[in-house]
Amino acid sequence: MTAAAEAQEARAPVSGAYRSYLMVLLTAAYALNLLDRQIINVLAEPIKRDLGLADWQLGALTGLSFALLYSVAALPIARLADRGDRVRIIGLAVLAWSLFTAACGAAANFVQLLLLRVGVGVGEAGCAPPAQALIADHHPPGRRAGALGVFALGAPVGASIGLAAGGLLVEHIGWRGTLVAAGAPGVVIGLLVLLTLKDPLAGPRAAPRPPQPALGLVLRALARRRAFVFVTLGVALLSFVNYGAMAFAGSFYLRVHGDDIAALGAAFGVGPLGVIGVGMALFGATGGAAGTFIGGRLGDRWGARDVRAHVWIPAAGSALTALAYAAMFTVPAGAGSLALFAAASFFANLWNGPGAHAIQSLAGERARATALALVLFVVSALGLGLGPLLIGAMSDAFAPSLGEAEGLRLAILLGATVGVLSALCHVLASRSIRADLAEVAEREALAG
Repeated sequence: MTAAAEAQEARAPVSGAYRSYLMVLLTAAYALNLLDRQIINVLAEPIKRDLGLADWQLGALTGLSFALLYSVAALPIARLADRGDRVRIIGLAVLAWSLFTAACGAAANFVQLLLLRVGVGVGEAGCAPPAQALIADHHPPGRRAGALGVFALGAPVGASIGLAAGGLLVEHIGWRGTLVAAGAPGVVIGLLVLLTLKDPLAGPRAAPRPPQPALGLVLRALARRRAFVFVTLGVALLSFVNYGAMAFAGSFYLRVHGDDIAALGAAFGVGPLGVIGVGMALFGATGGAAGTFIGGRLGDRWGARDVRAHVWIPAAGSALTALAYAAMFTVPAGAGSLALFAAASFFANLWNGPGAHAIQSLAGERARATALALVLFVVSALGLGLGPLLIGAMSDAFAPSLGEAEGLRLAILLGATVGVLSALCHVLASRSIRADLAEVAEREALAG
């Protein structure tokens, strides 16, 4: 019997209750991943005032600092996950980024905060690749897109909780206290992961693990699969749009719709940042969760008939995301703009289930975590690293002639047009995904 077949056959069956518990705990960890990553967006203006920063520095704090080592660390961590204990990696990663998030509250200047955010990025690099690989091992292919879609719900939920809690807490305990509070829950989740989950492919009595191919062979194989290349570029460009817009959404509302937001907050006894945080959380979570759920269900249903649906759905979502952001940042009323955030979040999150399924399927069983880490490397470098930084730089460049408010609006709108390129990449992926998946199946049958 082949090594891959032995590994599959020897895995001890798990109960439905344990599988559900694993999904809940890993999704909670992923939610904290996004909470700690995104909470700084709603704190941007207080941080800017306190530390005397320019918009490009805000962009560096919200994007480049995080992506700097996140993208570099993700690949070696994923390689370790493909041959080591994925549960231990996830648990230690949660503890690490949570402590770095709390430490950000003690930063005295831009450089200190930048370096601590780099630490957050390194820790968070150990979450998604091993977690998705672990989930994929616990679900058959026919249910995998739905399961990965549930896991991906952690992103909009975590980001939304971060925005809401951040906006409300900063009014009372300042941005420093808010960051300390944001890091605390991760200590509990990290310990629960370490103490209550088991990796079926790790430990002395574990199922035999399929041999791991050399990194160079994996990278060359993935590079030859045109669908994998285009899906990776597509999600990176979509992330450029999302991260660029979200990094400055709080600043945009204060600068452009400040009076509307203040009046709305006065009616409910909440400060402007509280209104912005809760509004973005409410509409973002609603739209993001709906998009993730529907995208995953459509991916399972339509993908069973035609595997190209796993890239057609992200293609449509990317194009519609660009349109939704264009409307969100141009409507005259602040409340209407916040409501349109639901549409933008819905379309952007359609990618999560089918897109992740495409990545996992195109990678093959023996390189799932490595492939996802490679995707995260490109997403982090191009989307998270450059998106907020370039939006901030354009805003600074436009500000002398247009003012800070309109300069920021124009910068965000220009960034949103990249969503069209993301849609094109996914369309190009649809032209070769069937042949690429057939090649993956043939290789795994031969490698055995």
